[in-house]
Amino acid sequence: MAQMRLLQVAYPQAIELYQRSLDFEDIPETHVDLAIAYLQANQLDKSLEESAKALTVKPDDVRGQVVRGKTLMSKGQYAEAAQVLQHVTESGSASDMETLYSLAVCYLQSKQSPELVQGVFKKIIDKMGESGSLHVLFGRAYRDANDLPSAIVEFQRAIAIDPRTPHAHYFLALARLANNEWKVTPETNKEFLKELEFYPHDYLANYMVGFVASGERQYDTSDKYLQAAVKINPDWPEPYLYMGLNANAQGNKVLAEQMFRKAIELTGKDESRSNFQIRRAYIDLGRILVSSGRREEGEIYLGKARDLQNKVFQHSQQNMATMALSGGIGAAAAIVPLATKSEAEAAPLVSTNVDPFARIDSAVVARANLTPAQRTAAELQEDRLRAVLALAFNDLATSEAVSGEYIAALGHYQEAEKWDAKIPGLARNLGLSAFKSNNYAEAIRGFTRALQEKPDDAPVRAMLGMAYFGMEKYADAVSTFKPLGVRGMQDGTVGYAWASSLTHLQQTSEAADVLREFEKGERPNETRMLIGQLWIEIGDYTQAIETFHALLQSDPQMLKAHYFAGQADIRWGHWADAEKEFKEELKLNPTDIEARYNEGFVCLQESRVDDAAAIFEAVVKVNPEHARAQYNLGKIMLDRGNLDEAVKHLEIATRLSPESDYMHYQLQVAYRKQSRIADADHELAVYKEIKEKKRGSAPGGMGSAQSQNQ
Repeated sequence: MAQMRLLQVAYPQAIELYQRSLDFEDIPETHVDLAIAYLQANQLDKSLEESAKALTVKPDDVRGQVVRGKTLMSKGQYAEAAQVLQHVTESGSASDMETLYSLAVCYLQSKQSPELVQGVFKKIIDKMGESGSLHVLFGRAYRDANDLPSAIVEFQRAIAIDPRTPHAHYFLALARLANNEWKVTPETNKEFLKELEFYPHDYLANYMVGFVASGERQYDTSDKYLQAAVKINPDWPEPYLYMGLNANAQGNKVLAEQMFRKAIELTGKDESRSNFQIRRAYIDLGRILVSSGRREEGEIYLGKARDLQNKVFQHSQQNMATMALSGGIGAAAAIVPLATKSEAEAAPLVSTNVDPFARIDSAVVARANLTPAQRTAAELQEDRLRAVLALAFNDLATSEAVSGEYIAALGHYQEAEKWDAKIPGLARNLGLSAFKSNNYAEAIRGFTRALQEKPDDAPVRAMLGMAYFGMEKYADAVSTFKPLGVRGMQDGTVGYAWASSLTHLQQTSEAADVLREFEKGERPNETRMLIGQLWIEIGDYTQAIETFHALLQSDPQMLKAHYFAGQADIRWGHWADAEKEFKEELKLNPTDIEARYNEGFVCLQESRVDDAAAIFEAVVKVNPEHARAQYNLGKIMLDRGNLDEAVKHLEIATRLSPESDYMHYQLQVAYRKQSRIADADHELAVYKEIKEKKRGSAPGGMGSAQSQNQ
């Protein structure tokens, strides 16, 4: 899949896919592939890193050596690149034409002897046979090294071998133009026209003839060839620029404005192309707008033109000539970058999508130098590869899930889904792995899709409801559970979650109905404990106490059963019964600090303040961080007039439980009695702020005393 992404010029995706491949199998060949992808994406340092990894393991890897050499070339390190490529070619490992040509380019760029260069070119001719196209390539190598006389000789040789050699006349004209300091001559123009005689649909030749004619004020001729260039390649801005200049020179301001705007639109952020030549469109468009009464908009374009002009001054004439010779067309005033593979084609539109699972945008594929047949084959291959990857990840995830490795399984099910979401049972398995991993959000997504695929799948519906319950989305949980009916109410896990969800929604009557059905089944003691607690929340204290007492008959040593029975009695206001339950709990577990605290709380409600104070002091001695015990001790001391002790305990309480409004209120009372007015006012403000936050919230079903206790 990564290799196909390379062919589709989707380099970021190719990189991601090669890296994923290395996660499964770390082999030198894949590091070389990744180096190639980085090279194509112009991430040269990373390309060198990957080729180094491959060559460390496999020093004689030819592909690794070649891609390293080409990466060094791209970094302008031609001498180092020549050493690498020379070693490869001399060893006979790789003597293909492309590698030999790269070696020749490195020799030229690093100013090696002409004999070395000519020797490499001879090897290419011996291997490929004499042809005009080879000499065009040789000429381009000389041209890029600024050896224009040698370049002209090679282009002439190409024409002598075959006058119809593609681009030979064009490059000969361009080289002569550069060698003549960019002054157009009849001889130069003749070569451009000769190229068009053989290849009338050549974009660059059409553009150059139009450009030259524009400079000579032959506007009709210029527009003819510029329009032809636009038909061949409508995505390049330069022809529109010169058609705009032609129209403006002839007084056709409307057409000129249209052309200038189109040139600016196509240039986009690539304003440095053609040596910031787009500034000419900004200048003339700005003047047109100002002269037609649109001064404000015109000044914006003129300002942009001045900004670009400043950037032009930063580039020397040598830089401009180098740009033209290395891949451009036209004079120093009109330099256009060329494509890497064919200078007669527009530069490919490179995908910027880094999602390795996404299909490639058709606009990108259309510019990837693939024939229609190749694009069709790529689409078929993609479908096949996606199916293979999806099934492989699905099966890998299933094996992991069977072994209980649910987090790993979830990740691989997700990858399978991204390759092909239509695998039967995938959504269900994804949801189940997510549920087992406590990733309820992802479980909801998977189960929801699974339920859409099979609406009558009761186990999926049950797990979806449980996932909503785990996310505290109680309304969604209830609506999901409802179609399960009585069977769902009696389910060992669903019934409790259903009743609890209804309780949270304060639908206590419905919650009681579900809980009664749930209780009909045989439940373990731990579940019966939860049932009793839920009866407390529903507000049926009688049923809650009966549940806890029945539990104690089954297991008299069951911890917390007496404690929660006492909690039900507190809610009910049965203080004596509550105290009895807490004492029984403490017989079973004397270290239960909460049972001890609640015993003190009951004493306080029965106005047995001294007993309560003694119990609270015992609690904070064992656990100084018990906020409610500290609070109640502070309040008792406040009532007794022991302000210092009161403040001490209340300050500790508010620190431990800063969101308890009543604690701040009592602390401000204590401060005020100590005449600490500023501190009192601060605590009162905090109290009011917390109350304001809570305003409008649903009541919790407990009075203030019970709130403080709970």
